[in-house]
Amino acid sequence: MKIKRMLLWLLAAAALLLAGCEKKQEPESSYKVYYVNTTGTRLMESDYKPQAQTFEEMMDELIGQIKTAPTGYISALPETVSINGYERGIDALRIDFSGEYYSLSNTDEVLLRAAVVKTFSQIPGVTKVMITVNKEQLKDEEGEPVPAMDANSFIDTKEGGINSYQYATLILYFANAQGDRISKETRSLHYSSNMVLERVVVEQLIAGPQERELKPILGSNVRIQNVYIQDDICTINFDEEFNKIPLESTLDPEAALYAIVDSVCETCDSITGVKFEIDGESDVLFRDTVDLNQTFTMDRSFIEQDEIQTEVT
Repeated sequence: MKIKRMLLWLLAAAALLLAGCEKKQEPESSYKVYYVNTTGTRLMESDYKPQAQTFEEMMDELIGQIKTAPTGYISALPETVSINGYERGIDALRIDFSGEYYSLSNTDEVLLRAAVVKTFSQIPGVTKVMITVNKEQLKDEEGEPVPAMDANSFIDTKEGGINSYQYATLILYFANAQGDRISKETRSLHYSSNMVLERVVVEQLIAGPQERELKPILGSNVRIQNVYIQDDICTINFDEEFNKIPLESTLDPEAALYAIVDSVCETCDSITGVKFEIDGESDVLFRDTVDLNQTFTMDRSFIEQDEIQTEVT
């Protein structure tokens, strides 16, 4: 009798343990599926929780979601263009479209490209998406192959929508590992033609470095009030957060300013100098050290010496 009671107790305990484990299961991840607004000028996103258990099921689900837009949105994939298939690589996903892809207008093409890349790059194991047309790599207007892209390859504007995407390679300077000099990071991306390149550069500086050994020069809470250009001089108006030192930063305030100046001047060919404002005022000391009431020009003296020697050679 005692043995029977013991067995019943053990069975009950096991059942409770299993029930507890089931309750602790994590919910499935929510995805963002990208569509286009009704005027066809900008990307819109909608939350979606997939039910798929395998990669193929996930692809079928997301393709179905992209084709069928929720109320208030339209699909970025026109009815005239079809998806021929897809192929999974080591870290990149290739999605193949029908030949009608090349008949899309510039706006429709870039919105479709962005929607596809941003949606499918969320799948675990997919870091980049390559677009092909009839199994040949997509080519840009100049006939050059378009490389595989990830979600960070597209920088959108929240205000004015997208007329087209520009492609640019940015030269960005961040603090080096020691925090005593600035070091270069090269970043290529597509950005909305409604955004000036100078603003894109500064926004990427605020976003921080992608290379682990580099450190930010600005706090992530910094906001750009305005960017305007006159006579090849770029004026950047920040909010008051600009004057605060990022956590754990040891970079000299003047070096931090020149990280911005050098990034803008080296990336934007027409810019010869940079002015700074904080809440519209230039008569300010930056971090109690540097007078902002002046025009700053390119200065390589703050860049790590080995990088300058590499460029020269």
